[in-house]
Amino acid sequence: MIVEEENPIGLETHGLGQNLLWEDHGLSPYWGVVSVFEPDHDETLGPFEACGETWEIVGAKHWNGQLAHPENPDEFEDGLYEYQYKLEAVDDWGDRDAVFQFRPGFPDAMNVHSGNPIQSMPDDCPESIRVQSITTNLSVDESLELLQALADHIGLNPDYFHENPHPYSSIYQFERYGRLDRAVAQDHLTGSGGIIDEIADFAKDQRGRGEYKWDHEEIEGHYQSVAIDPDTWDLLLEDQSYGKHFKCYHPFHVRSESTDRDDDPLADPKIEMSYSSEYHPGESLDWHERDEVVSELDEAVHNILYWADVPVTPDADVWTDEDPYFDGNAGDAVELVSNPLPDLRDATEHHVESEFVRADVTDTDLEIAKVLTDGGNQHYEELAENADASTSAVYRLLDKFSALLESDNGIVKFIDDATRQHATDILEQVRETTEWAGDAIREVVDRDSLLRGEGTSALEKWMQRHGIKLVNSQRDRIRLKLGRRVGERELMKILRSGLEAAEGSGIPTEKIRNGLIDWVDRDGNPRKGWQIVVDGSILRKGGGDPYDSVSFTGTPDGNVNKSG
Repeated sequence: MIVEEENPIGLETHGLGQNLLWEDHGLSPYWGVVSVFEPDHDETLGPFEACGETWEIVGAKHWNGQLAHPENPDEFEDGLYEYQYKLEAVDDWGDRDAVFQFRPGFPDAMNVHSGNPIQSMPDDCPESIRVQSITTNLSVDESLELLQALADHIGLNPDYFHENPHPYSSIYQFERYGRLDRAVAQDHLTGSGGIIDEIADFAKDQRGRGEYKWDHEEIEGHYQSVAIDPDTWDLLLEDQSYGKHFKCYHPFHVRSESTDRDDDPLADPKIEMSYSSEYHPGESLDWHERDEVVSELDEAVHNILYWADVPVTPDADVWTDEDPYFDGNAGDAVELVSNPLPDLRDATEHHVESEFVRADVTDTDLEIAKVLTDGGNQHYEELAENADASTSAVYRLLDKFSALLESDNGIVKFIDDATRQHATDILEQVRETTEWAGDAIREVVDRDSLLRGEGTSALEKWMQRHGIKLVNSQRDRIRLKLGRRVGERELMKILRSGLEAAEGSGIPTEKIRNGLIDWVDRDGNPRKGWQIVVDGSILRKGGGDPYDSVSFTGTPDGNVNKSG
């Protein structure tokens, strides 16, 4: 079920790391830093105001970097200087700070020692000033405001650092957080069976990469987190673009349960969603997409809480607004979706069942599969010996169950733990007899002549991969059924890949394009007889896709409403 939540709790930015670049004044801002910098600025310059706070310079230093001077390398034989200022806000909490590091930028930069190109700078980097910004408890806009205020304070033109840096500017760390009542966190988020554990249990069975960490030594949920890649996140929420890391954690020194959170907000844990460069293929984010990043991070947090039955509205008595950097006010509207994990688990189980039903399973196949589930990953020769079968029988099984099994340097294994576990469950049911499997196979083969013969492997694998069943096959069209819940956009992607599979499967693609599909939307509503392609459009309005030429919505039994 989808719920449009108008007033979810507003999250705040915790850690923020940026690499910023300004080119409007060439190298002048860098030489300006060279001119005004003094290593004792932390002692000689007083406090200054920015972002509604009083700030102090607590550190100032410089060192020789790796960059050779672009014109006179001999003049700076040890490399151009880099400069750093450390700042802290003067407040009772003491956890709002910043580090700004200033470097020059120019094209074809060379390492002063090796003479090799600097790998961290693009060859066409413009003459510019580069600023690495590392801040805590400041938003993106506040970090720029603080940088401008610092420049003015040390005698540098603050206009050098305007609000629209060069497109090469990027974000490499972004954390969004709230502070949640510790009892609610323990009951719903952390520990065995909590939502973090559920997400990690699902994610570890997927093809992507991830990380699951926990520390329950001093207190349950002292630290618990799960990080996964964008493709795996996209299985949980549609249109996820970034690798993300979800955490729930207490401070290093955990407060006792009797601590009054009015006196010490650290008695309650933080929940935090961060962009994870380790699990994101792009490694850093376009700075100009910062609003999209915030939106995606916050959407993921609110949905995880929703799945865990934690209220997300600011008026719910579960939030710790005594944290001075987390005000607990309402944020932007977020679309909440029902917990997809049960349906995703069901889809995995259905996928495995479909493989066993669709394949021409023999007693030898079942014995090899049984040995593989019981004994774990095995070399194909060892597997054949243990199953009292030939190595060619193992190879035939690999080909037959290519959507479930794989071979890596001769080691045969299931593609993931979820597949292995469900295959084990199925084999337990047929361990004493193959009657069930045989009857099911004959039933499918009798009505599924479409998928027999040569050249159909691509389409067959597509159906197996997504758990799609053939309802019937007529001369000019087929009817398919997808039993699991999907959104319309996800279904469109699935059908598009099916058309691509059909093109290489030796059957008339028009039979697929004219076909119908029964499916279930994310709210659990059955959708019957939606035509797969009408006038070149697949289940959604046109938008540049080769199959999208008109706007339309499907209706039962193939009728459509057209426009455009």
